[in-house]
Amino acid sequence: MQTLADLMRSPQGQQWLASKGVFTSQQKFKESLKAPAQSDLAVTLGVNGKKLICSGQQLYIDYHQSVLSKILTLREFKDDPDLFPFFLWVDTDRSGSDNLITKFAWPMDSKKGPIRITPSGMKDIESRFVQLDPVQLRSAIDKLGTHLRQSNVIRKSAKSKYLELRMFFDRESAGILSDFNYQLTYFLLNKHLGYSPEAVILSEAINRGLITEEVNLLVNHLDEVIKVFNASVQSMQELGIDPQVEIRDQDYLPLFYSCNVDNQRLRLKHVVESGDHFATGTCRCGEAYRFNLGQSTLSIAEIAETQRWSPDVLMPAFFNDYVSGYVAGKSSALYLLIINDMLQQVLGKTPVPILVPESLGRPEPMPDQVDSLLYDYLNNEA
Repeated sequence: MQTLADLMRSPQGQQWLASKGVFTSQQKFKESLKAPAQSDLAVTLGVNGKKLICSGQQLYIDYHQSVLSKILTLREFKDDPDLFPFFLWVDTDRSGSDNLITKFAWPMDSKKGPIRITPSGMKDIESRFVQLDPVQLRSAIDKLGTHLRQSNVIRKSAKSKYLELRMFFDRESAGILSDFNYQLTYFLLNKHLGYSPEAVILSEAINRGLITEEVNLLVNHLDEVIKVFNASVQSMQELGIDPQVEIRDQDYLPLFYSCNVDNQRLRLKHVVESGDHFATGTCRCGEAYRFNLGQSTLSIAEIAETQRWSPDVLMPAFFNDYVSGYVAGKSSALYLLIINDMLQQVLGKTPVPILVPESLGRPEPMPDQVDSLLYDYLNNEA
């Protein structure tokens, strides 16, 4: 199956991407931007009247260049008075969904594997609900210091930078994983890149009710959504392109819920009984959940008031009308096309244009290259 990089490196692939509203030229992308269809987010951010350019990612403890390329692309737009680039930080994914949420990208050659900052048993809990342990944090930064002293490639300024970094880890109250990652992320971005994008935290937007009505709209068209979504996935696969998402079952809901007892994240399923619609799920601890969605007109109001729900990969669909365009990554650039088919064919919406950084078309770093923001920060004399 072809990846985004494969498509970007071939004329046919580039042509196909362009036909789907995916740009590699910043100028052409910029020329295609329009004001958001709805101004709610712009008003909240105090930038009503501007065109909002959104990129996003889970909150990591360390970052590869592929994520930094999205942030650097946003930086290209920051001085344009008509534009407002911002980053949507996702704190609602399982902490184990990506190693970089809980582990450093560097060092990798430790006999015991990557350095982890969280206690064990947290991988199925959303990062916004993971409580950190001060002892674990200090252990992680101690291990990093040991590796730093034994390294032969780190520059002379690394020691002072390490001590500055250590202040984030040496604390009496460790707090929540997503908050910790956010603070460290902005420290590293400002110190190494000299730029950190304006931020929107996904859970905060959810809890303000920003996307609730957009979710309600989709939930009221579930049968059509599943049909178009699956057809789009199959169509992309038939073209030999990896859609980055899988076929959905008929009981599909684009919603997760975090258990009240142990915070484990579980997918909710759509059940219909005697004309009533429900979102249901059972945690491994045995706790069962059943939320009433209504009858003829469905609503997630009962779920939303808990402030313990989160959207799945369809999340960009719920922000489509609030932004002017997306800066996408290696995976999102492709599954956004699946989402766009659903937006157009089911909901009658106009998908916003997508920009992919040109660097995503380049070959992956060589095995001997260190792809880590943390490493670059420590290894740079500036």
